[in-house]
Amino acid sequence: MPGAQRRLVMPLHRAERMSTSPPLVGERFPPVMTWMVLLVVLPLFGQCFYYLAELPPPYILSKAWPVLMAPVAIWAIARVPLPAKGGYVALMAYMMGLTPLISMIKLGNGLFDALTTTVKVWPFSYYFALAGVLVWLNPEPGRLRRIVLALGYGTFGAMLLLWMVAPASWYTSDPSKGKLMLYELERGYRIYMPMFFGVIVLFFLTRTFMRRPSFWPAVGVLVGIALEFYIYKQRASIGAALAVVGWGVLASLPARWRRILAATAAIVVPAVAVLVLLLFADKVETWLGGSLSVRQNSFALATGYLGSDVMNWLFGVGATTRFSTVTLADIFGNAQFYIADIGWVGVVFEYGLVGALMLFGLHVWGYVELRRLARRNGDPFAHALADYVLFLIVTSAVYSLVFTPGEFATVMALAAYLGHRAGRPVAPQGTGHVFIRTAPRRIIGKRHAATAQATVL
Repeated sequence: MPGAQRRLVMPLHRAERMSTSPPLVGERFPPVMTWMVLLVVLPLFGQCFYYLAELPPPYILSKAWPVLMAPVAIWAIARVPLPAKGGYVALMAYMMGLTPLISMIKLGNGLFDALTTTVKVWPFSYYFALAGVLVWLNPEPGRLRRIVLALGYGTFGAMLLLWMVAPASWYTSDPSKGKLMLYELERGYRIYMPMFFGVIVLFFLTRTFMRRPSFWPAVGVLVGIALEFYIYKQRASIGAALAVVGWGVLASLPARWRRILAATAAIVVPAVAVLVLLLFADKVETWLGGSLSVRQNSFALATGYLGSDVMNWLFGVGATTRFSTVTLADIFGNAQFYIADIGWVGVVFEYGLVGALMLFGLHVWGYVELRRLARRNGDPFAHALADYVLFLIVTSAVYSLVFTPGEFATVMALAAYLGHRAGRPVAPQGTGHVFIRTAPRRIIGKRHAATAQATVL
């Protein structure tokens, strides 16, 4: 009407109309940038290049990664709520504080050499560092899963491509010259591919098939296992992966079938093992080649050095590096001593029964927590993460859990982040910024301990 006072109406944004609902937290960067960042950093956290000296740039970056990520880890310890934070800190304090001192007494290490021996356990800090990176990037759970699975598929694809195009001159029979492409009399040509993400994909496909049987997941599992047998040829790792795949199948079945198959396996598996030993006992040592004799030698040297001293068995004797003034090869007078290849005996040798129990307890806790998370949401990816921790526990009979601790730390950080996002938006404690996606605008919320104020951008 003419002369009537016009009113200014300000429509409420969605975030204001739905104030009683928890906001959806958006990513810090566009999806493409998130993909690029995580495709680069996740293999570094998973220690995929940690022992591949023949690839200098990623190898050097992987060695420096714990130091580069130390500020992020410290920030996450202080600001990000994570489960079992005290357990990780206690384990790292024991391995990085007490064990070097013991090695100075027992093995004659100097201070610098003793501190250098702790480098291999620094990747345990990736639990905090990766969690901090994920909280900062804030990727959507579905995108994070796809990135991890893409790295797994890429692992198998790269391994197959190398196998098809690499000439024989690229392979070496001397592990000191390279660990990626090897030639051995017992196993022939093989590619020692970092299989962290590849094995996760195997477990994911298994769980996906058992949840909803279809053609492609089954084919993916069979192709992946075939490539491991034909190209990878790492016997203990393949055997453990098959055992965990079998467990994934068994655990996914209805209770009745699970009991039937478990009872059948309890009878058939030992019988087949005994039959194989009876028929091929004389060939087992030939099949295992030099690795069996090396492990037997390392086992005898390690247990002999621990001797009857109770303190040695309780707290270990520490370790040396190949750059130490005095190495274990010098002490034993034998260059064929590999502490990482004798499983828990190697862990006890370095860290004692106390350290071994702390390490084992942390892994068992991780598996139990991940199983609980997977059962709660039924996600095949969560099941795959739990299966990978079980895989690490199984392989620990042969491979030391401190050989690549970044794998366990990465799995647990992924699970912690996904678990938090499944329940509520993840944000560091205290004051910080959280990006909240609304339509049509974006709101950046300043989060405080008790209140949150929103400012429209």
